[in-house]
Amino acid sequence: MNRLPASNESPGTPAGSLAPPPLEITWQSVAGAFLVSALVAGSYPYVVLKLGMGPNVSVVSAFLGALFLNVTAFRTRGRNRYLNNIIQTAGTSASSTAFMCVIAAAFDYLARNETAGIRLSISGWHMFAWLTCSGMIGVVFTVLFRRHFLEDPKMIFADGVAAAETIKVLDSHGSRSSRTARAMGWAGLASAAVDWLREGLSLLPTLYFSAAYRAGIEWGLLNVGSGLLIGLNVGLSMLLGTLVVVYPLGPWIIDSGIGHEIVRGQIADRYWLQCQSFAAVASPSPEQAAFLAAHCAPLQSLLARDYFPIVLLWVMWPATALMVASAMTAVALKWRAIIEVFRRLQIERGARREDMSVGAIVAWAVALTLLLAWLQYAQFGMSIGQTAIAVLASLPLMLVGVRVLGETNNGPVSAMANALQALFAVFWPSHIGLNLVAAGMAGNTSSQAEGTMQDYKTGKIIGSTPRILTYVQLAAVPVGAAAVAVMYPILIGRYGLGAEGLAAPTGLKIANMSVLLAGGFGALPRHALAATALAVVLGIVLTALKETSDRAWTGCIPSIAGFGFALILPGELNIPIALGGVAGWIWMKVSRHTYEEYAMTVASGMIVGEALLGGLALPILAALGMKFG
Repeated sequence: MNRLPASNESPGTPAGSLAPPPLEITWQSVAGAFLVSALVAGSYPYVVLKLGMGPNVSVVSAFLGALFLNVTAFRTRGRNRYLNNIIQTAGTSASSTAFMCVIAAAFDYLARNETAGIRLSISGWHMFAWLTCSGMIGVVFTVLFRRHFLEDPKMIFADGVAAAETIKVLDSHGSRSSRTARAMGWAGLASAAVDWLREGLSLLPTLYFSAAYRAGIEWGLLNVGSGLLIGLNVGLSMLLGTLVVVYPLGPWIIDSGIGHEIVRGQIADRYWLQCQSFAAVASPSPEQAAFLAAHCAPLQSLLARDYFPIVLLWVMWPATALMVASAMTAVALKWRAIIEVFRRLQIERGARREDMSVGAIVAWAVALTLLLAWLQYAQFGMSIGQTAIAVLASLPLMLVGVRVLGETNNGPVSAMANALQALFAVFWPSHIGLNLVAAGMAGNTSSQAEGTMQDYKTGKIIGSTPRILTYVQLAAVPVGAAAVAVMYPILIGRYGLGAEGLAAPTGLKIANMSVLLAGGFGALPRHALAATALAVVLGIVLTALKETSDRAWTGCIPSIAGFGFALILPGELNIPIALGGVAGWIWMKVSRHTYEEYAMTVASGMIVGEALLGGLALPILAALGMKFG
């Protein structure tokens, strides 16, 4: 595969020579960054609240940036990739913060939860300030580990690669550029067409092999393209995770009665008998149906054989433990590389800095943490010590999230939020509200860290200056925070929150876990604690084998990150990723030359097409009142 330019090289620069710094900050890149980040961040909450996860935004931002620059900076085309990298970075950073509309939904779900008896409220201004502070902390901490992750060959960061390929293709000339542009264009059109048939016209329903556990194939090319980028091992590991849920784990949880116990714990005692009575009615009256929807949704899922949301509340414990143990083991085994990361932050005086200095990082981190502590004390009653613990604990969780994202192209934001919830449950088991606040803070720092590392990956391929990208990311965080503060109440006011409107499944999971942990670890579902302990051991042992042994058979060990994340993702998403990994492997075996020339571009086009239509066009049209399907 063609070598990509390093961060201190520009295309066409002879090896070993230092390129002049690219022109990155112009009025076009600044204006484009603001406009594009506001547009994509404003449209992002609809998708996240609907699906519980968001599509790739880096490529959407890159495409919109190219359109903007073709109008405002046409004469510099060929060097616009540096300007577009600024725009794309701002869009990704803003959307990473906008993802935290899920925590706003979690606040509302907690207020509705009749077993909790607690209500947390937060104004739009406080939400804006809270997400801005915690998001900026995520950016600053990520600077420390930029080199560590980008120099690890196992860290693909597929969305970052796709964004870089998009930027290069849209800013290039020549025959090879024309061929790759056509390949990306056709792949993007195909991806958008399939997404329109599925989402716009409802003509491609998901093909389920096991509808009860959400195992099937969602027709779309975005996940196939992700699988093409992340490779065979990770793709098959995600397939293995789905198979484990569908066959041994899922049926065991339901048939053993654990699923019923989980459902019972989600419904208030005073409504349980009525829920059972109304659920048994073949044709409930409108009043009974309204009661069931308001108070008995978990029982309805159980009776309708929609088992995955129930199984998820058990399997999320060992899955999160597996990912955390594996990622932390991998980081610990590379302690020398970590020390080198810190050492290389110290650059000789007068030299051009690639990263923020250690002093600047410390200053930003301290100032933001103090401001966050004041905000959380004033709004939620969280002490300064509790905020400090939450910030310190979020650092290793960020590393876990970035590592999982690098391998699987899916960021476990909610899993990292759940991990900090579990920590708070150890020290403050009865504080449901503080548990939820900690989850929001950890989720935001992790989401921002994952988006930041994708931007750094794009910048490394393009040849941009990391330090400038860092400041762009910091500037874009408030745009994403404003999107949550403004768009969330508008969307909930229009569509409603819950099964009949925007389901916000990630917010529901975080809220439910807060209530569950209020009873301490003894309130965990039966056998979940033992499974979590076993997952920790497996994560440590298998990761140590993969990282330290050079024996051939260790290459057959599944990706721990891919397997663990697949346990909490619906199989309808995992299976297409696996198919993409298999297709890429076959393509490479049949024609390595065409694979090396086109695979990355075709995969990027698949991601671009669906991301533009499903992540931008359809949400905006839906928000304007257009009906689909």
